[in-house]
Amino acid sequence: MTVAVLGGLWLASAAFAGPETLNGVKTYERYVGIDGACAWPQLTRLPGGELAVLIWPRNNHGLTEGAAECWVSADRGTTWRRAGVPVPNAPTTNRMNLAGGLTADGTYVAAVSGWNKRPPFREDARLAGLNHTGATTLPAVVACSRDGGHTWTDQHDLGLPAGANGSHPIPFGRIAPVSASGSEIGLMVYLERVEFCTSADGGKTWQVKGLVSGNRVHNETTWLRLANGDLFAAARTAADTVLEGFRSIDGGATWKSEGRLTMPYQAPADLIALPDGRVLLSHGVRNSGFYGIAVRIADATARNWGPQIFLVDLEGSTDLSDATPSRDGGYPSSVALPDGLIITAYYSKGVPAHRRYHMGVVRWSLPAK
Repeated sequence: MTVAVLGGLWLASAAFAGPETLNGVKTYERYVGIDGACAWPQLTRLPGGELAVLIWPRNNHGLTEGAAECWVSADRGTTWRRAGVPVPNAPTTNRMNLAGGLTADGTYVAAVSGWNKRPPFREDARLAGLNHTGATTLPAVVACSRDGGHTWTDQHDLGLPAGANGSHPIPFGRIAPVSASGSEIGLMVYLERVEFCTSADGGKTWQVKGLVSGNRVHNETTWLRLANGDLFAAARTAADTVLEGFRSIDGGATWKSEGRLTMPYQAPADLIALPDGRVLLSHGVRNSGFYGIAVRIADATARNWGPQIFLVDLEGSTDLSDATPSRDGGYPSSVALPDGLIITAYYSKGVPAHRRYHMGVVRWSLPAK
C-alpha cells in the first residue's frame, strides 16, 4: 500500500494489503459479527465484562419501519446474540439513530430517535420507489437497562424542542459520566446545532449544557472525558466529512475547536481511552481507492496525535450484485478490554467474501507504549 502524507495524516492511494502492513498492530482477527444488518454499531463494555452493541438491524439505510436492537457478546466480540429492544417503533416510523453508554452505577442507557413516513420492512435491500417526502426526525426517547441490555424500562422523551422544520435533535455517540463523581452524564445531539446535553438524575431529565457548533456546520459528534477532566469531542463537518476536534475545560458548558483530525471523507468517529491512558480515535474512510476503517492514537491529553493506522479494508464495501453498485460502510465503535485487546465494530454493505450488509468486528491490540 502506498500513502500520501498531508498535515500529519496518512491517506491510502492503493488497496490495503493485509494485517501484516498495519502500523504497529500486534494482533489482528476479523469476523462477521452480525449478518444482514446495516448496524451503525455503538459498543459498550458492561460492568460484568460482556460486550453490548446497539445496532439498526435492517439491511437498509433506515428506509423502512424497524427498531434498534441490543446484541451482546460473552466471548470478547467473537459471537453475538440478540438481547432486547430499547425503544420499540410505532407503525410508519423507525427507531434507528442512537447514543448509548453507562451511568456511574452501571445502568445501561440508550437514547434513540428515528424517522416518520417509513413503509413496512421487506427484504429487498434497494427498496426502489420509496417516497419519504416531508419526513422528519422523531423526538429521541431514553431507555434504561439494568440486566445487560435484555430488558429496557423507563422509556421517556429526551425533552428537547423541535427545529424549524419539525425535526427533533438526533443523539449520536456515547453516554457517559461528565466528571469523576459520576453525578452527571452527558451525550451529544445534532440538528441545526451540535449541542452537549447532560442529566443529573441518571437520565430521567436532560438539558442543553453547551453549544459545540452552530449553523449546521457539523453533525454526528462523539465525545470522551479525558483523564485530566477535560472533555474532548470529534465532530463531523457537513460540507466535506472531515473530523474536527473540540475541547471543553468547563464540563461541557463551552467548547473550542482544536482543528482537523482527518482529511475529507474520513468520518464519523468514536473516542475511547485505552488501558494505558492513551486515547483511541476510530473513524470511517471513504476515499477513492480506499474504503475502510482507520484509527489514530493520541496521548492522554488528546493534544498529540500519531499517524493514521488503516485497520480494515472494506474492498469497496458494496454488495457486488448491482451493475452500478453504491459503496457503503464505516461508522466504527471501539471498546478496550483491561488486558489491552481492542474490539472495533463497524458496518459494511458487503465485501467479496461476504456479499451482504453486516456488522464486522476486528479484535486487535497494540504494543505497550
